[in-house]
Amino acid sequence: MLGFSITTLLLIATPIWAHSHHMAVGGRGRSVNLSLCDTEGPDQTLQSIHSELSAQKKLRKVKPRAPESFTIETYFHFVVTEDTAAYYTPELRNTLATAQYNALSAAYAPTGIKFDLQPPTFTTNTTWATNADELAMKSALRQGTYKALNLYFQSHLSSPGSYNDPSNFLLGYCELPTSVTRTTCSSSPSALNLGNGCTTRTEIPTEYATDGCNILLSSMPGGGMQTYDQGKTAVHEVGHWFGLLHTFQDNSCETGSSGDFIADTPQEAVATDGCPVGKDSCPGSEGMDPIGNFMDYSSDAW
Repeated sequence: MLGFSITTLLLIATPIWAHSHHMAVGGRGRSVNLSLCDTEGPDQTLQSIHSELSAQKKLRKVKPRAPESFTIETYFHFVVTEDTAAYYTPELRNTLATAQYNALSAAYAPTGIKFDLQPPTFTTNTTWATNADELAMKSALRQGTYKALNLYFQSHLSSPGSYNDPSNFLLGYCELPTSVTRTTCSSSPSALNLGNGCTTRTEIPTEYATDGCNILLSSMPGGGMQTYDQGKTAVHEVGHWFGLLHTFQDNSCETGSSGDFIADTPQEAVATDGCPVGKDSCPGSEGMDPIGNFMDYSSDAW
C-alpha cells in the first residue's frame, strides 16, 4: 500500500479528526483463516461531520493547505499467550517496536503527524492475547488521556466469538473517534452551547475505555504474517483512529454514494485482495480502484 488520497492527507491533518483535539500469530507458512479489518462503520455524529466537510470542500470553503504539524502521544502494548512469551525476547520486542514506529512515521510524515512513542509494555495473558476479554485488557493497560494513541499488538488476535479457534486470526480493528466530553453549564444544566453559560468540558474516561487499535502482532514489520508483515495494518487501523473510513465504505457504484467521503478517492464497490493492478470495480466511474490507498485492503507488498 502506498499512501492516502490527497484530500485524505489534508483531512487527517485537520484537528477535528484527531483524538488529540477531542473529535473525539499466524506465522509465515502457517495455515490460518485470516480476517482483515473488523472496524465498524461510523456513528451518526462522525458521518454527519464527514458529510459537512465534504460539502464544504465542494463549495470551496475548505481550501488545500500545508498540513500543520502535531505530535501524538503513542503507546505500544505487546500482549502474548503463555506459550509464546519466551519467543518474544526484549531484543525482539525492541526490534519490532522500532520497525513499526518507523513504518507509522513514514506513512504519516506527509500529513505533518508525528508519533511520540513511549516505552512499550509487555504482558503475558492468554485470555487477553486471544481477545477474549478486551475490556479487561484495555482497562488495565491503556495509558494517557483520549489524546493518546494506544496500540495493542496481540499474538493471537481473533474476532469476537472465535477466540477459542487457533486457526482463525484477525489482522486488526480500531475505535473510530467519538465525543468523550460533557458540557458543564453554570446557568442552565440543559444548555448545550458553551456560549450560553457553559464553560467547562470534562473528559469522561469510561466513555473511551475501549479506545485504541487491536492489531495482530505478527503484522508488525518482520513479524511473519505472509503478505501482511510490513506494518501497514497498524497504519490502516490508525487511519480509522483519526476518523478515516474504508475506501470501499458503501460497497456501491451508485451515483451519489458517499463512499469514504473523500472527494478524490475513486469510487470502489469491492475491497481489494492482494495487489491487482488495474482493478476497477466501478467501471462507470472516474478512476481505477485506489489499491495503493492505506485504507483499502491491499497487501503490504504494494
